[in-house]
Amino acid sequence: MKIAILGAGVLGTQLARELIAEQRDVIVIEKNPDIARAVSNDLDCMVVEGDGERLETLQDAGIGEVEWFIACTGSDETNIVSCGMVSEAFGMKIGTIARTRNPYFASFPHKGKRILGVDHLVSPEAESAQAIARIIFRGMTPELIDVKEAGIQVRMRQAADLPGFVDKPLFEIRAEKGQDFMVPAVMRKGQLIVPSGEFVMEEDDLVYLLGEPAQLDRLFGPCTSALRRFRSILIFGAEPVTAVLLHELGLEESAASTRDRARNRAALSLLGNPVIKVIDGNRDHVKLIARSFPDIESIHRSLTEENLLEEEGAGEADIVLCLTSTQSLNLFLGMLANRAGAKRTLALMENDLYSSITDIINVDIMLNKKAIVSGAILDLVRKARIRRLYSFPQNEYELIEIQVRDNASTIGQKIKNMTLPRGSLITFVIHQGRTMIPTGDTVIEKNDLVGFIVPKARIGALESIFGA
Repeated sequence: MKIAILGAGVLGTQLARELIAEQRDVIVIEKNPDIARAVSNDLDCMVVEGDGERLETLQDAGIGEVEWFIACTGSDETNIVSCGMVSEAFGMKIGTIARTRNPYFASFPHKGKRILGVDHLVSPEAESAQAIARIIFRGMTPELIDVKEAGIQVRMRQAADLPGFVDKPLFEIRAEKGQDFMVPAVMRKGQLIVPSGEFVMEEDDLVYLLGEPAQLDRLFGPCTSALRRFRSILIFGAEPVTAVLLHELGLEESAASTRDRARNRAALSLLGNPVIKVIDGNRDHVKLIARSFPDIESIHRSLTEENLLEEEGAGEADIVLCLTSTQSLNLFLGMLANRAGAKRTLALMENDLYSSITDIINVDIMLNKKAIVSGAILDLVRKARIRRLYSFPQNEYELIEIQVRDNASTIGQKIKNMTLPRGSLITFVIHQGRTMIPTGDTVIEKNDLVGFIVPKARIGALESIFGA
């Protein structure tokens, strides 16, 4: 598969790096000569220096030979215009994706049809807000991993906290506990391991447990760190992501007629109907939140004031969300709120700059916007209906979900008889709405949702097997 990326900023570079890891043929187009030179030295792909809003540049880059054109510059207008030019010049044979930051596009009714030459509009704010909403509804616990799938759950636990795990091989643990769970990965001394049945657990291992929530509760107890009900949510930052999040929670009057928003509003009510306060130093942003969400307490105040957290009650808050446009400020506010006594804190990160020191950062959840958005785009360009559920630390392995197509060579086969890419592991099968933790005798059927933990470099091989 050949893919062109316009814009070598944080997102464009991340996408290129991930696609190269999957052994795709990538072309990067960048207007800034210094950035183009740096990317060319850093990435193993073709880099073209030029203006992506000029058809000659696109033609010189060989756009006519690609399957997907992804525009992710810092300008919404440039992204939409360049996608329109590609569509006009090459028709439907090239899929187009535009990254847009304007909140208007987050709810733009474009799904299923090409608008202004764009097949898919991807909003970092919308994708991030949806991820935050899921985390809120799942109890704001760092023990649970957001996998975007209701049928399964992934939890992180220390091996020392799991009775009967330490100093035992995995096959023996599963024989004793039963087959209703799986250990798709273990983190040992900073290294991610996909364990075999002979793998022996050590006390300091961080264990990933996968299964249906009810089965994980039965086997290992419920998540004691999850908030079941909460009274207050304090949000630092009245940025667009905050507006979209409040909309996702169903707190806008116009959202009541939308089924998903109405459901979320009902769910929030069951969690305690918390009082929500939004604070920001930008007066215009605060006014916009106040107009759109009259039931929310919107406060105009500098986020760097000395007594801000104490006077606004951060220490008494159940949930503190740090959603400004500055990731260092988010991290700083999250750490201070945690220290003040907030029950749960979340900091929105633009990239993975601080990922190597997460073990010493006192913030409950650090959410990487770049990883969220790149995952959403990868879901669109990958074949065989592949959807990323979770990207493991070090970014070498992914938990993905594949819907089995009519032409998949695996239909009717037992798992033990399949020839799967090296290093991949089937973690769950959802058949007609019922989730199964598979064994070697599990048979794959048409339309099943099959979960894998797989090295990025092997995803292309899975596409071929499951009906690209």
